[in-house]
Amino acid sequence: MKTQFDKSRIVNVYSPNLPPFKLTLTFKTTFNDVRNQIIQGWSVIPKRVRIFNQNGHELIEQDLQFVLDGNKLYITLFGQDLDASIIFQEYEIVSEIGKGGQGTVLLARHKFIGSFVAVKITRDIEEEDSIIKRESKILKELQHRNIVKVFQTLYFSKTKECIIIMEYLDGGSLLQLIRNKGTVSEQEAKIYIKQIVEALLFCHSKTFVHRDLKLENIMLVNQGNTWVKLIDFGLAGVAGTQRETETMNVGTLPYMPPEVLNGKLKFVSPCVDVWGIGVIMYSLLYGKLPFKGRTNEEKVSNILLCNFQHELSVSEEAKDLINRIFVPKNNQRISIQEILAHKWIGGNGFTQFRRLLKKQENPYIKNSKRKNDFEIRKKSVYDEQKVRISLPLIRYRANSQETIIDISK
Repeated sequence: MKTQFDKSRIVNVYSPNLPPFKLTLTFKTTFNDVRNQIIQGWSVIPKRVRIFNQNGHELIEQDLQFVLDGNKLYITLFGQDLDASIIFQEYEIVSEIGKGGQGTVLLARHKFIGSFVAVKITRDIEEEDSIIKRESKILKELQHRNIVKVFQTLYFSKTKECIIIMEYLDGGSLLQLIRNKGTVSEQEAKIYIKQIVEALLFCHSKTFVHRDLKLENIMLVNQGNTWVKLIDFGLAGVAGTQRETETMNVGTLPYMPPEVLNGKLKFVSPCVDVWGIGVIMYSLLYGKLPFKGRTNEEKVSNILLCNFQHELSVSEEAKDLINRIFVPKNNQRISIQEILAHKWIGGNGFTQFRRLLKKQENPYIKNSKRKNDFEIRKKSVYDEQKVRISLPLIRYRANSQETIIDISK
């Protein structure tokens, strides 16, 4: 019985400084056959062909029979290693859209399809236990409408570079939303919180805990709609993992729960994400973080004591949910499932908003015709040499001296 590998397959091939072409593979294709197609397709005589899959791993001749139809391959013709510059054969860098402890994020446009993507590049990383590689592996397992999609991951062992190509989310973060609007209505906050909770329920069902929930890590898919997605799973952990094998005190200080700050958390636990939901909900409704302080020590003290204040502008149902989240002992805190069932989340009018939400989609994934949106930025295409930026990988800790963004300013 014939399988899909016995049939002729067409794959897209990219090589530095050459246009792409389509390579034909069969069950019996050898490297010499590939070389002959290269000579015919590119009119170049290669000295030493090296073939890499779409994740950047080098293939041996026997691997060719397992390459699927429609896959992409990268080829170097003179024995050189593959590096991050290969993405410029496929994508045009439009601009830089973010920097962080885990790398640089660029807006890029596919040269042939026209769709926009976000390209996250990190250098000087180790192959084993890399935060960015772990993030990529986790996101591949988390296919959910409220979690950012990863299309491709490339790792280059020689240069210690890693590239993650993800969907581009154009609407900005919830932090930017609060800075622009001050606060949002309770009805709008419900839309965001319910989506976040549903995404986290899915994560927890797959045993993953985000551990770095914050306004910056919740992105609106497009401007003007209410569809949000979780991003940045670099600090995510596996639920139940013990302290000996997983660092517990990670996150961003204003969003960290008491059990992390006091060192009593011995296992990676979903209760950390519950606390993060509370901080996000409070910030959306009040336009400020719940636990203030002039110094990090004061902030830690207020978190440990659950010292925060409500305002009259918020409903009693919203206050009740926040109160049930901000409980010092994590075993007495409301669960993710209970949040979803809480009266505030299921209030009147939510069904209509949910129907509207289902109609919203990301035009940068399905519609590449919105080219004019970026005409101004494309006039000064991002310098490709600047992509090779090395930024240290960091884990935010309770005693971190990093400047904490105060959204109340």
